[in-house]
Amino acid sequence: MLVRGALCRLTADVPKTSAHDLPQLARFLQRALLARNASKLPAVRALSRAYVSALDLRRSYATTTRATATKPTAAVKKAVKAKAVKKAAPKKKAASVTVKKPKKKKVVSKTAAPKKAAPKKRVKKVLTPEEQEKATISKLRKQALKEPFPLGALTGFNAYIAEICGGPIKGQSRGDATRNVTDAAKNWKNLTPAEHEHYNHLANDKNVARQAELRAWIHSYTPEEIRIANNARAALRRKLAGTPTKRKYPAHTSKLHDDRHVKKPASAYLLFNLDRYASGDLKGIKTTDAAKLVGNEWKALSAGEKKKYEDEAKAKKEKAARKTVAAST
Repeated sequence: MLVRGALCRLTADVPKTSAHDLPQLARFLQRALLARNASKLPAVRALSRAYVSALDLRRSYATTTRATATKPTAAVKKAVKAKAVKKAAPKKKAASVTVKKPKKKKVVSKTAAPKKAAPKKRVKKVLTPEEQEKATISKLRKQALKEPFPLGALTGFNAYIAEICGGPIKGQSRGDATRNVTDAAKNWKNLTPAEHEHYNHLANDKNVARQAELRAWIHSYTPEEIRIANNARAALRRKLAGTPTKRKYPAHTSKLHDDRHVKKPASAYLLFNLDRYASGDLKGIKTTDAAKLVGNEWKALSAGEKKKYEDEAKAKKEKAARKTVAAST
């Protein structure tokens, strides 16, 4: 009964404490019991007061305040760190495998793009006969080549005119130059034979120099190009024969003589043909009729009569072959 009453009083007097303050609760209980007993006995009351004061003094040295008790000491910190080191390191997570996502296909719209308009075909221009003839002549002129100077040979008169009217005179009009040439032509007839010989000699020297220059120009092209040029020049002569210029040989249409070109040797029949025309028997006869007569005569010849022309043709062929080898070397 005594203990129960002390507990009841203790619960009424002592403030509420937490469960972890059990030592403090025990001290409160001990002090309450001593105080109750001491109230009945004076000697015990004095002894209990001394005991309580001793307990308070001991508590003031041995315990700390509630405010400082919440902070961990250095020893506690060290023990906590040692315990944390002993714990096993956490296992590393397995490396995540990155799975590439398939690329999304571009959705092509079903509506097709408008088709581009097809380019218009060029309509070939239809040339008139005059335009076609002009284009043909232009093409032939390109193939014919253009020599550096006219192919005609110079004469003594040309040398004399070049000497008299060669240099341009300052302030001289075209009419004055023409009159000078006319006067020089009249004076040419009055020159002495020695003066004529002098100008002829100058013309011959000039011709030799021009021939060397022309040969070098021809050799700058291949024999095939010169052959094509001669064919084009012959065609131009035929086409330009009836032009208003009334020139028998238009400019740059004369035949180019290439020493590298080897003529095809004549056949036996051609040699017989030349022999018949040279005799004069076919004079005044049309070319077609003369060709028929020569053909019939050739067929009527015996083998011995043909042998003369065949041997001559064979000799010319061998000569041409030797010339070809010499030209190639």
